[in-house]
Amino acid sequence: MALELSPGVNVVSYLRYKLLKFAYERRGEVTKDDLNRLGREVMLEIERAFRCEALMPLFRAVDSHVDRVVKALDALGYAAIYDRRLGLMTRLTIHLRSPYTSPLELGISWDPYWNLPYIPATSLKGAIRSTAELTRTNCLKDLGTLEEASSVVVLDAYPILCPRDRSLVAVDIINPHYREVEGEVTEVESSPTPLAMLTVASGTAFRITILATKRKRPACAEEALSRLVSEALRRGIGAKTSLGYGMFNVFI
Repeated sequence: MALELSPGVNVVSYLRYKLLKFAYERRGEVTKDDLNRLGREVMLEIERAFRCEALMPLFRAVDSHVDRVVKALDALGYAAIYDRRLGLMTRLTIHLRSPYTSPLELGISWDPYWNLPYIPATSLKGAIRSTAELTRTNCLKDLGTLEEASSVVVLDAYPILCPRDRSLVAVDIINPHYREVEGEVTEVESSPTPLAMLTVASGTAFRITILATKRKRPACAEEALSRLVSEALRRGIGAKTSLGYGMFNVFI
């Protein structure tokens, strides 16, 4: 009996299963176009399987997990300075090349334990740092320097809610550029193959949690750091932000 994808089936393991099965059936003769077609097929399966109404128990579990992490860090001397549940205004694509989903390149960061897409803490902190550099705020010192460690801890951000009767993820496409060789190929004659990628659907709410050490006086006030985080989220997180992806609905 064929394995059918559902929220109870680990997506990373399922990708490996589909890839090995595909390679076996093709006797190892797999081209890049074959992988692109297989990737699109799997993405559509994930979109169909990860309906919001079926994910509520998983959302509650991951939200409780974050509560436990915050409590443990509080015992170690860190206090939550930003803990909000924010909704995506636009689709999110992050980590177009993830080690957990290669070589099919789903175009999304997928947590192999919680079996959910997520925003890695490194990506979130990078966006906050970039915004701090653009706005020239003193909060930049709190994010760490070559001489001094960061005084804040940024947690991975997980989805904790999405609209009912919809899917948590949606398949999107990238239109690749064609390569013109010595004027032999014109725009009219070219036929680039669109590449599929998986995105987190707009309307999905993520829990964004950031803590700061209690043992050190911050370079900027907690309110200023909170505004900085909100501004970074408003500008966009992840890839393709210049095209409007990854923007959160934030009231600063």
